[in-house]
Amino acid sequence: MSLLAEKTALIVVDVQSAFLHPTYWGPSRSNPAFESNATSIIKSYRLLISGDASSSPHKIIHVAHASLSTSSPLHRSSPGFKFQKFAEPQGDELVIEKSVNSAFIGTNLEEVLRDHFKGSKGTMFLLGLTTDHCVSTTTRMASNLKVCDGLDGENGEVVFIEDATAAWKKSNDGFDAELVHAVNAESLQEFASVRKTAEVLESWKGLLESKA
Repeated sequence: MSLLAEKTALIVVDVQSAFLHPTYWGPSRSNPAFESNATSIIKSYRLLISGDASSSPHKIIHVAHASLSTSSPLHRSSPGFKFQKFAEPQGDELVIEKSVNSAFIGTNLEEVLRDHFKGSKGTMFLLGLTTDHCVSTTTRMASNLKVCDGLDGENGEVVFIEDATAAWKKSNDGFDAELVHAVNAESLQEFASVRKTAEVLESWKGLLESKA
């Protein structure tokens, strides 16, 4: 089944340098393949955008967490606020800053997406950090708000790219990071299509080949 609707959006959530710290967020992290999978998705998606990005049916949006706490590694004044190298925005790719878990709260993301899809059903893809916090919350709200549904009632599709996200073990005595990741990804099946990177890339293959 193709995951490539006439109009799509890729939301890259909080792939910031602060998350490179080995222990600040927890004693261990899930999904060692996160970086390579996310890189593959971002690079491939950019190939779908041809010509003038402002008129493309495919749109990439970068979300950055801007903590209100000056002691947070995600505060704007911290080096950790910067995007990780592989996820740095290019050209005129849109960057949206948030200060809570959901990228829809206190931002214009909903407005941007509704303007992009223009009332037609589409597909939006989500990846980033972390599985159980900001990516999960943003995915749930995208579904609840029906931002990629058609005005005629046709359902769009929210796609959570499970292996292009990662989660942390919360404490030494807490649940394993992979378990945290897996349970949260499974819970999202009520709100989104939970897919793997390989499946998403395969669904884009025909269009990518036509642009080669």
